[in-house]
Amino acid sequence: MFAKLALRNVRRQIRSYLIYFVTVALSVALMFAVNNLSYSDQVRQLAEKSNDMRTMFTMVTVLSCLVTALVLSYATGFMLKLRKKEFGMYLTLGMTRRNIQRLFACETGLLSFLALITGMGAGLVIFQLAVALFASILEIPFAVSAYSPQGILLTAAVGLGMFLVSTLASLRYLKKVTLSELLKEEAAEQSEKHPALWLSLSAATLAGLIGCLLVTYQNLLAAFRQQDGVALLLWLAIDLVMVFLFHFTWSRTIVGVLLRNKRLKNKGTNTVVLRGLSGKMTVNAVLIGALATLLVFAIVMSNVAFGERIYEEHSIQKDCPYDVMAMFDLSETQAISMEEGRQIIAQYSPIASELDFQLYSLGETTLCSSILGYDEMGWTDKFMPLSQFNALLAGCGYEPVTLDQAYLLITTVQGICDVDFSGKTVTLNGTPYAWAGSSTFYPDFARRTWLYFVVPDEAVAGMPVSDACAAYTLADRRPDAAAMLEDLTAVQETQYGPEEQCNFAIQEEYRLYCSANTGTLIIGTLYVSTVFVCMALAILSIKTLSTLDDERRRFAVLYRLGADEKMQKAALFRQIGAFFLMPSALPLLFTVPLGAVFGKIYEIWGFADLSGQKAMETAVLISMAIAGVYGLYGFITYRIACDHVVCRGGESCSRDGLRP
Repeated sequence: MFAKLALRNVRRQIRSYLIYFVTVALSVALMFAVNNLSYSDQVRQLAEKSNDMRTMFTMVTVLSCLVTALVLSYATGFMLKLRKKEFGMYLTLGMTRRNIQRLFACETGLLSFLALITGMGAGLVIFQLAVALFASILEIPFAVSAYSPQGILLTAAVGLGMFLVSTLASLRYLKKVTLSELLKEEAAEQSEKHPALWLSLSAATLAGLIGCLLVTYQNLLAAFRQQDGVALLLWLAIDLVMVFLFHFTWSRTIVGVLLRNKRLKNKGTNTVVLRGLSGKMTVNAVLIGALATLLVFAIVMSNVAFGERIYEEHSIQKDCPYDVMAMFDLSETQAISMEEGRQIIAQYSPIASELDFQLYSLGETTLCSSILGYDEMGWTDKFMPLSQFNALLAGCGYEPVTLDQAYLLITTVQGICDVDFSGKTVTLNGTPYAWAGSSTFYPDFARRTWLYFVVPDEAVAGMPVSDACAAYTLADRRPDAAAMLEDLTAVQETQYGPEEQCNFAIQEEYRLYCSANTGTLIIGTLYVSTVFVCMALAILSIKTLSTLDDERRRFAVLYRLGADEKMQKAALFRQIGAFFLMPSALPLLFTVPLGAVFGKIYEIWGFADLSGQKAMETAVLISMAIAGVYGLYGFITYRIACDHVVCRGGESCSRDGLRP
């Protein structure tokens, strides 16, 4: 009996349930894709290189499920609100509370089951798209990936858990709610008062937000230069708070200000639209502020993920500029010699070219002593001849360096680069050399050395060699990096016990490691951001639809005053569009400063060939994708509202504005 009644109710109110259905289906589809990807062969193989990959997938799944469960609880509460009079009638007709609970559980269970099946069906396609994206990031051929039984079972189990969490709260409400509460009308909220006060507050919060963003930008530049992000994180949190406060005050201001404009208010159906927006704006202001904050977070995190991808693509060429690089500290005993390593490399790919270079040292600390903590690190002054440095630069496409009785500090650490050596002069072979500057711009040719000094060739004449190095360019640019690295690694006894020793860096192995981490970050961030955006829009849609009874009466009056169906739809479209636009306008406009900020970050990282255009394009594409999802939810909300609100004459409008 209950199953048949539940099926009839679902079919009869399918439009009202559509937002709930779409939200559950999208959540399950995304979850299905991520769960299957975390168990796929690609991730399983790369997890050996990056132990955090599976952990990150698990964390984003747990976080997204918690958010989704909360939103679905809100959605089921909305459905209860739409139907509370119906449930009150059931009680008056003799049904028990347990009967109503079973009926509602059957309805939501049926709807959730259909959404689960639909979502997993859509997830089959989204999973392959995720695999294609992962393969693209790793720059490996795409192949249709098999679905994982563990991923399918995990998705089904988590989907069931979300359904139970979202349903239990509603069943508890049905158990305790009184009959009078079910049957009573909602109290209408008064329009916003004191618009001048709220206008002043919104202007103040806007100024505060702009000021906080400027301070955050300065802290952002300092964080990347000084490798310290504590202050940056604090200001980012303050920015999110200011985003909330601005949208809270602005949403309470704008409608009241527009209602005072008589010319605008009296034009067409604008009065109806503005009155519809002003109703319940006190409660909605909190919602708009929270959704705007969530959208800003999603947009920023998506841009950070793709910015990391761009950084990774170029940093590989800086951190390991040649296919294979070797560096041997001659003061240490070597398990695998330079020549033995060369023979191993040749087994995997013919060597197209080889460039040998050296670092020289007298064991002194004349220059390193200017760096705080140099003695704990055991640093000594090491020098590279200018001719060898320029030969390495030429192989990477950089312009040569010119030095005249001067030395150039090369490091990968910005903190070391910021040390002032202007008072430091070093004398080599009887010639004094002054500081010509410091740089993190050039590729890392000496991976095991924090810093070295480039000097003219005559400065190192007769100086002992401290490190023997080589840079190899291979005929096969994509060798079997894992196997090569294993053959070039040996276990050697040290004072701390046996340790693995490898004096070789393989660009392909480094690329796979970086790509695995970046791919995990991008997919995880996109997953969380998409879920957050969908959940925000679901709440926005549900909140919009929760006032349908009031809107139905208002539009019935509008119909009796002569507004036809077309005019009513236009008024409803403007009203819903304005409500959707309030929390989204500023977050989407963030794309412009974000593009500029990431362009500056690329400049700080030393990627001179990158401009802000690349960052701007990424930010715009992300905003377009979010706007597309926004449009989907807005269209669904508008269609549902049209069906319930617009009066078409005849039986579509009753005397009091309700459908008969």
